Amino acid sequence: MSRNQEIITVNLPADCIYEIIQYIIHDIKTLHSCIVLNQDYCQVVVRILWRNPFKYVKDERKKSLLFRTYFSCLDDQEKKQITTFFHQSVFDFPKPFINYPSFLQEFEIFSIQTSMRSFLHQYYSATPTENRINSVVHILNPFMEKLFFNNQSNLRYLNVDLNDERNQIDLSSFDNEMLEHVLTNINKFTFGFGFRFDVKRMEILKFIQKNATKLTDIISQHNKNIQHVRLTFTKKEFKQQKLKKLNPEFNTLLDILNSFICSLNNLKSLEMPCFVKNKNLAKKHSRSLTHLKLHEIRNFSIIINILDHCSNLETIELVSFYCNKNTDISALNKPIKSKLNNLKNFHITISYLPILTLFKRIILMSNNGLKTLYYDKYITHSTVGSITKLIRPFCTNITHLFIRIFQKELCSTISFLKCLKNLVFLKLDWDNYLRISQIAELAHSFSSSLQILEILEIDSPLITEMLGALFQNMHCKLKEVSICMDTYINDEMLEIIIGYARRKNSLMVFRYTNMPSHRYYRYLPLSKHVVEEARNLFTIDDNPESFKRSFIEPIF
Repeated sequence: MSRNQEIITVNLPADCIYEIIQYIIHDIKTLHSCIVLNQDYCQVVVRILWRNPFKYVKDERKKSLLFRTYFSCLDDQEKKQITTFFHQSVFDFPKPFINYPSFLQEFEIFSIQTSMRSFLHQYYSATPTENRINSVVHILNPFMEKLFFNNQSNLRYLNVDLNDERNQIDLSSFDNEMLEHVLTNINKFTFGFGFRFDVKRMEILKFIQKNATKLTDIISQHNKNIQHVRLTFTKKEFKQQKLKKLNPEFNTLLDILNSFICSLNNLKSLEMPCFVKNKNLAKKHSRSLTHLKLHEIRNFSIIINILDHCSNLETIELVSFYCNKNTDISALNKPIKSKLNNLKNFHITISYLPILTLFKRIILMSNNGLKTLYYDKYITHSTVGSITKLIRPFCTNITHLFIRIFQKELCSTISFLKCLKNLVFLKLDWDNYLRISQIAELAHSFSSSLQILEILEIDSPLITEMLGALFQNMHCKLKEVSICMDTYINDEMLEIIIGYARRKNSLMVFRYTNMPSHRYYRYLPLSKHVVEEARNLFTIDDNPESFKRSFIEPIF
């Protein structure tokens, strides 16, 4: 460039910057770097980071700093009521130039409460008692209403988690008009609760019921087209003899939640314990519902009823079943009426034999459209192998698969894997009885399309030999490998990965996590030269996310 040429500065509009940022939306470090690029990037990125800042922070100290920022946004008179407990001045918490609370789009009570408590613990000069913290939280809670529920509020998600009984923010006491303004605009709603045995349970239950009534009434009246609802609770503890007197009030609460779900018009995703017995729910949402996640499943007829009516389901997650000798499995003998032609994602945990029948029926109705299958089973039976063979023609388009392999069904599993010509992501869990020759045979079954492999919970004295057989016999060129160990990874194991990376010249990331048991109290750390050799070939991540996560992107 000549001296006479001028440097041309291009100012992108905010919409363009927003589109660019979407490519790094989960990379928090890079997002923070973008803040200092220029004013335009700063305005866009700050709004994104403060939509729900608690989502990105796990450290308690950092949570405290987040709440300090929110606290500083209060008026001086309000801050003074709190700072007197710390013997500090309001000038120690100057009001920022940016109105951070107005950017919040995901209000989660639990996150606000825990960060608030971290903040209070940090600024007390001496370690405060729980009663002292509770007294200050009681004063702070109404200020949270002013900060987050006002005319500038732009909430899209409200998560009311009432599992922590200490000084919960009482939304039922909020100004009706302002609460209506906020709830009218949300598109996602979570309501959860639970109990401990050392609290005044009836009092807590009444508090939960009061909040549930007010929130659901407002949404039912003013936001019938809300699209995503999640309910989180369990009824298991109410089987305790000493809690039987709570059952009438608890059942009233369930009726409130049931009526709420049935009152909505355009529900697309629903996540909840399988407590609803009203068949009208399935009929009401038969056209709109596309994502269904159920847990605490004790009644198969409810599942069949939903599947019969909701033919537009794209995602089905059936997470936890409870069966006993009194469980009625007769509903499983009835064919599913709906075709489930739109089903793309299926997650099921099979812990009882009768559930295999349900699994088979859903697969057969899916019209070979499945893309992701999380097939988590904890049973071994001759029926498993025959069902795997039966569903094979209906799963040929799968790209993401989790499967748990037992030696008794290895042949049917290998035949199943050989049919998956489009497989990109495979999560494997195998029992410790597989022989080295069987591991090699398993490796040969992997499609050449496979790019990501995760191996869960290896616990065998032959770990090194198993890994060697697996990576020596794979024909695919993996980009990512993840291994979850019940021991510590050693030089020999890492050298197996290094050898694979050199042969295939494709590996970009190696992730591993250690979950050592008491048997492995002595271990040799990885040698520096081996780690350095590995890092020259690929990225090493020794603090990855949970390997047991589903393929299905969470809505909440």
